[in-house]
Amino acid sequence: MATAYDLGVSPVTRLTAESADRLDRLFRLHNSRLVAFAATRARDYATAEDVVSECWVRAALSLHQLQATDEQAYGWLRAIIVRAAIDHYRLRRSSEAPTDFGDVVAVRLVPATPPADADLYALAELTAPQAVAVKLAAQGLSHDRIARRLGKTRQAVQQNIHRGANRLRLAVAG
Repeated sequence: MATAYDLGVSPVTRLTAESADRLDRLFRLHNSRLVAFAATRARDYATAEDVVSECWVRAALSLHQLQATDEQAYGWLRAIIVRAAIDHYRLRRSSEAPTDFGDVVAVRLVPATPPADADLYALAELTAPQAVAVKLAAQGLSHDRIARRLGKTRQAVQQNIHRGANRLRLAVAG
C-alpha cells in the first residue's frame, strides 16, 4: 500500500491548526461509515481498518484540495478508500507472486532420454499455467489458495485445472 513516504511527502509535513480541526471533524462524522464501507471491499475487518487508516493519511495530505462541506466529504473519502483498497491488494498480489515454478515449467521440455514412466510425456501436453495449477492442486491446495498464490481469479484456476485434467486424460488414454 502506498504510504505518505511513498507519495514523496516529507515526514515533517504538518497540518495547520485549521486543517487538523477539520480532519478531526471529518473523522468523527464519517469514520464509522468508512470502516463499514471498507469492510464490504476488504476480505477481513483488520484489512478494512488498515485501508481506512491509509485513507485518513491520504486525506490529511490532500485536505487542502477538498472544497466540499464536512457533510458532503463522504464521497471524497469513499473514493480515497476505493483507491487505497486497490493499492493494498495490488501490492500484496505482486509480493506474493510465485517466483520458483521451474520444476513445473521444466516439464514442458521433453527429456532427451525416455523416462521410465511414459505417462510423464502426458505432462508435456499441458500449457505452463495448466501445469502449475494441476501440480498445486495435486499437492492438496484449494482453488482459492492456488488463486491467491498465482494472483489469478478462482475461476481462472478452475479452468486451468479442468482443461489440464482433460488434456492429461486424452494424452494418457491415447
